[in-house]
Amino acid sequence: MSKQSVSRGVRGHILPDLKAAALQANSSGKRPSSPDRPLMGLNSLNQHRNDTEKRRKVIQDEMTEDQKDILKAVHGRTDNLRELDEASNQADPDGAHDIDPNVEWVDVNDEMDPVSVAKIVDAAVVDPKWSQRYVRDTRSWKQRSTRVEQNWAPQLQELTEAYLRWTYPKPTPTPTKPQELTPDTDSMDTDPNNVEQDKHQYDFEITAVNLYTLETKTLIQRRADQTTSTALMEAGYLGNSPINPSLALSVKTLQLYLTIRQRKPSFSFEAMAKVLCDLYQIPYRRHWRSALADAFDVFLAIKRNVDRLVQKELGRDTEHWRALNACPPSESDNYEYKQLEEETPLKYRVLLAIDGNDSTKRMGPVGLRQVADGRVYECDYFIPNEEVNQWTLSDVRAAKGPEVPEDDDGDDNLWEDEDDDEKIPNASPDGVDTKVSECVRNWKAAQSDSKKRTMGMFEETGWFAGGCRHGLIFWVADMIRSGEQAKYGLSFINRALSTLGPRLLIGYDIGCSFQKTIQSTTLGDKFVESGSRCCVNAYHGYAHNFPCQTANHPNNLEGCGIEDLETMERFFSLSNALAPVIRYASRFRRRQFLHLFLQQNDWDKYAALGVMLRNNYKQALDIIKDLVPVLERVVEQLGITTDDLDQWQQEQAHYFATLGKEPEENVFRVTYVELLKELQEAEQAVTAKNRGFLNAAPDDYDINAGGKTYGSELSETRRLESQRKHARDKRERVEIEVLEMEQRLGIATRWNPSMEEYTNTVKYIAERKYQRALDKLQKLVVQRLFELHRLNMSGVGYRARSLLAKAMKSRSRAIQNAVNQFNHAAQQLQPPRNPIDWQQLAKYNFVEEFNLLRHTARDIREEKWANDGVREAMKMHQRIKRAREELLRLNVEICRLYTSIANEKHVFRKVLDRLFKANQVQHYGAVELYCCRRVQVNNMIVSYLLEIQRLDGYTGPKSLLGKRKGAVDDSMDQDTDSSTSDSDDDSDGDAANNSDDDEMVQVGGIVDFIADLSTI
Repeated sequence: MSKQSVSRGVRGHILPDLKAAALQANSSGKRPSSPDRPLMGLNSLNQHRNDTEKRRKVIQDEMTEDQKDILKAVHGRTDNLRELDEASNQADPDGAHDIDPNVEWVDVNDEMDPVSVAKIVDAAVVDPKWSQRYVRDTRSWKQRSTRVEQNWAPQLQELTEAYLRWTYPKPTPTPTKPQELTPDTDSMDTDPNNVEQDKHQYDFEITAVNLYTLETKTLIQRRADQTTSTALMEAGYLGNSPINPSLALSVKTLQLYLTIRQRKPSFSFEAMAKVLCDLYQIPYRRHWRSALADAFDVFLAIKRNVDRLVQKELGRDTEHWRALNACPPSESDNYEYKQLEEETPLKYRVLLAIDGNDSTKRMGPVGLRQVADGRVYECDYFIPNEEVNQWTLSDVRAAKGPEVPEDDDGDDNLWEDEDDDEKIPNASPDGVDTKVSECVRNWKAAQSDSKKRTMGMFEETGWFAGGCRHGLIFWVADMIRSGEQAKYGLSFINRALSTLGPRLLIGYDIGCSFQKTIQSTTLGDKFVESGSRCCVNAYHGYAHNFPCQTANHPNNLEGCGIEDLETMERFFSLSNALAPVIRYASRFRRRQFLHLFLQQNDWDKYAALGVMLRNNYKQALDIIKDLVPVLERVVEQLGITTDDLDQWQQEQAHYFATLGKEPEENVFRVTYVELLKELQEAEQAVTAKNRGFLNAAPDDYDINAGGKTYGSELSETRRLESQRKHARDKRERVEIEVLEMEQRLGIATRWNPSMEEYTNTVKYIAERKYQRALDKLQKLVVQRLFELHRLNMSGVGYRARSLLAKAMKSRSRAIQNAVNQFNHAAQQLQPPRNPIDWQQLAKYNFVEEFNLLRHTARDIREEKWANDGVREAMKMHQRIKRAREELLRLNVEICRLYTSIANEKHVFRKVLDRLFKANQVQHYGAVELYCCRRVQVNNMIVSYLLEIQRLDGYTGPKSLLGKRKGAVDDSMDQDTDSSTSDSDDDSDGDAANNSDDDEMVQVGGIVDFIADLSTI
């Protein structure tokens, strides 16, 4: 802080807040007194200054000229001190004038208590000797910030109560007939002027910023037992500091800025300060920006206290209440309103989406500089860092999960497979194994944690978030100096299983590999036993390989409905607007702004529940209406049934799950024959070593006396004996392995080169390299042909086509490498096979054109599911099944939501009646404001739910009001239902007339956002 700014706040001003701080520090509640003189009010202080000034003039008149010169030299100022001060302030209202370096300074340090500071300031005001000194603050920014926080903390509760009194004032009592007053002899001698003067002696005037009135100063009435901050709040203002505010901002101005921030997260403090300066028609003042930021922090703290009060009155202050009750349509084991009797059970109770995003990164401290803002922001949205770190993969891994191979050849190895590729068990009941090694290579988030590094300049590198399919957020976690590591997703899954319950379907852009990661940790058993599973998102899934899509894409998952699970992409497209204002913010302010965004997002998504359910219902009905007649005609023409389509769907999934893999029986046969060859070579080696050892014996060797040359050949003899022993040991070891293999495979007679099984296996070994190259080429080409088939589908949108085309470009490079490997292996055969022309292969658009498939282990050209017409029927059949599942889920969610609204309305009425009878005016006003806003949103939601009931093809219950499990008497809910329906009929007409509302809730859709995503 500059010397000028410090002196401007002290010199020439009376600081009553320092006395107020001293009053707060006194536990007795009485004003403390100084040993020298008492702390005085404003009027007494002015009178004391005038008296002192008179005494100074008398003393100065008695001084000689030499004494006056010495006094001037000590002061370092002219006689006309006050006029110079006023002229300087007018020339530079921000206090940026130069200060004489010879002026005497009085240091104020962090160890001084408020009483000591008040005494110094009083002396600086009233004593001519002190009036020309400056108070210099020697504390660091961190010390000052800490002191400000410590001074604000004890006042927050009192400020909250003052805010409630100002916002919800008690009604003025009706005046009654005045009674005759008995003369008070004690007050007869009281001077009315003195009484009025004492009554207003604590009033003060302060510079004000009010966007609505544009007043520059305001007079604040203050009682003797009040702090300045409380007096300001009761007048509708909030100061920029807790002890000695120099600027007061109106609460309405702060509320307006809060509303703007909730709708425009990138609207910064500086922008708002410039707007205020423009309205006041003055140049931009930077200290207004600081005052706005400081006051806004306190204002938000007060608002949070009010919100906690409201939630407590409504009985919503228990642990995890927000997560359990954020989304009424999503079932939770612990939410009393969601579980209804006689509702249809769903395969997956809650559909979730999780993902990470790096747009909310924040710069860390530079060098050895201290972090001044040490405040900690508490928020139930954020998973604590300590809890996240408990799920570090190296600490919780119980078995080896999928790893990313080290690729040194760039893009050439993008789609290469290693010989020992792992299979990831699918959690679906189909029992299909899905290979995801290619997905692991193509997604950064799926790589090993050791590769997920980030730039060291950022403290928080982003955040990891998860929510329900309706867009409401359950929890988020800050990513600290790392990429999107597995611990963030694991901590979310752990909370979801513990809080939300079992049978969760979790959409993640790397869901295929993340499911294997979960199973490889200590969380795996709990995850599998709960019946939960992971899958990929609909649009991101098109960038995965085709085998992964057949097992993990939402279109192929039973119980997913028509949900795309791209919720987090829509969420991040909105949260990106926060990036400009949090990149250089403190940790406290960053979380504060993120919390504001999360609250507003959840409120908006809740308000859009009705239109979202209605649109999904209409979309599902349209799919059934349009596709069912077409599918019936296709099935009739092909002479097949829908059961055949289901069977072929499973066969296709099994084929792609095993595509490119060597048959298991071939692996055992090759291993057995190779062991036989190794045994034969070992026996030949033993025979050769025995012959060499015997041939090394000297011609004159006598077994009793030895030979004359034996001593000279002793070293060579020992070497041959050692080789013979090693050869025999190897033969025995291989013999044991052969016996074990024969016993395991049930081979009664050992194979020999004259047997057919042996000769066929030897032939297969000779062609094995060629066959493996052919299988790899088959896998890549078939995937390419099936995805090209999707590109030609009329139902695939442009953005999905772009993702598929990008994947095809990468896969084409891999096919070129596979072609080169195949041609090299084909030339090693006897006789050599004809090579493949890449230019001709790239032109294939249908499976029937790929004649090379006849040489593979399984020629799929004759498979029914490889036929184009059958494949179209399979896709339509899957789409119809998902649409019917969506209707089933929507019927359940609509009843849950309607019942939740009805019961919530009953709770509101009950709480408001209790507060009204208790005459708790402020609490009643705060709760009523929340309830009124919520009821208006609920009425709009119910209007959409009633509209769903009137749709042609509606299959849900006639009465949307359900009965809670375990409820004893729902008569009050029925009454609430009737009153709700009446208001719904009125709001339904309004909703029908406002077609623009439907467009507003669709802003930030995935279709527009997906074009800017990097998916590979």
